[in-house]
Amino acid sequence: MNHWLYTQAMNNPERIALITGGLELTFGKLYSRAQKVSGHIAALNLPQRIAVQPHNQLSSVIIMHGLILAGREVVTVNTHLTESEVMQQLSSIQVEVLITDRQYTAIHSISPESLLLDADEVTETMTTFEEDDILSIMFTSGTTGVQKAVPQTFRNHYASAKRCRQSFPYDEDSRWLLCLPLYHISAFSILLRSAIEGFTIVLFEKFDAVNVLASIKDQNITHISLVPQTLEWLLDAGLERHQLQGLLIGGAKMDERTLEKSLERELPIYTSFGMTETCSQFITATPEDIAKYPNSVGRVTPDIKVAAPLNGAGEILVKGDNVMNGYLYPQQANATSFTDGFFMTGDVGRITNGCLYVLDRRRDLIISGGENIYPSEIEQVVLALPAISACAVVPIEDDKWGQRPALVYEAPENMDDEIRQVIAGSIAKYKHPVMMKRAHIARTSNGKISRHRVREWLLNEIQ
Repeated sequence: MNHWLYTQAMNNPERIALITGGLELTFGKLYSRAQKVSGHIAALNLPQRIAVQPHNQLSSVIIMHGLILAGREVVTVNTHLTESEVMQQLSSIQVEVLITDRQYTAIHSISPESLLLDADEVTETMTTFEEDDILSIMFTSGTTGVQKAVPQTFRNHYASAKRCRQSFPYDEDSRWLLCLPLYHISAFSILLRSAIEGFTIVLFEKFDAVNVLASIKDQNITHISLVPQTLEWLLDAGLERHQLQGLLIGGAKMDERTLEKSLERELPIYTSFGMTETCSQFITATPEDIAKYPNSVGRVTPDIKVAAPLNGAGEILVKGDNVMNGYLYPQQANATSFTDGFFMTGDVGRITNGCLYVLDRRRDLIISGGENIYPSEIEQVVLALPAISACAVVPIEDDKWGQRPALVYEAPENMDDEIRQVIAGSIAKYKHPVMMKRAHIARTSNGKISRHRVREWLLNEIQ
């Protein structure tokens, strides 16, 4: 099958593919520049699996398309991670090359600038792919915090794009504002949808409510993908409908206040449920669904079910061509991730009136500004300090970010400074606890830490 970007360049070379930083790039020019990067990658004889730390910039878009055209597996890496976190991820799937603007000592790093500059003399490229080849690899985590590598094939991404188009209508005339980070599936999938369908992306380097509002009004934006927190910021800044046809909300559950505001302003809100393993959203509630069933994430189809429901609730199971075939790492997780052809999401939900309701977004997960934070990852770092006998990380509400992690620990004396020091060099800043308390930690009758009781105690302490 021909590469999607190649097809757009051949059929619609003058159509605008990307607008960013005052620049416009047609599909023809985007393909030409990506083609040169592709040829340069081949000339350098770089390995099959290549990691990239992308920024929301033109250079990253060109490089990612270039990697795809070169037949390489694109491993996206969060730009906020520490070096130790990056190396832990990449070593787990034997990645030896990283395209990044940062300096790393433990891996062969290539700067985006050198890759783009040196590409001018090279023009060879591939134009076809096999559907079951791996296009991208992204990392996610289970509730244990174990890093999981998710392979996403061309078939997965294509099925995801078509599924999205059915529930969140768009076409070649759409103008999709992209302000989510490109290393996330929710953003990367928009790049691929554009290549498949031929619509224009308006790319923002970072989210800024004032600038996004101006773009929606002045650049004829029809579609935008947001997390609940960014939607709330836009509402506070005065978001109106204008010519918007769809606001796709994912990444976390939207609170009732934000939903009510959106409906009052007659915004075309679509709420969704999905994950890295399903190549972005799997099910989406339309504005009509939301008006009738406000907290649902869409109408259930035969490829979605709730397993062993208890009082109507159970684990959400999904299947389809957009679902990954199995983790690259750790492969032993695959034995407990699938049942009768369905992927076990680890999320709890219920089906009522033919609609799916997500009750828990993975039991212990903290979602801060759309970023997933796993308590056990922070706890493991803290427990490396010998004086800490036990600890628990729980979420507290935050007006700006939705949630932030808070730490409660047991120790003979105050260890706040030591904890800050060990955390600073081990995990990304957005995961750092916003609050720390030294106290006895509540446990269940069988001796396990009770996060629920810890959080209740902490909330009483800070009120």
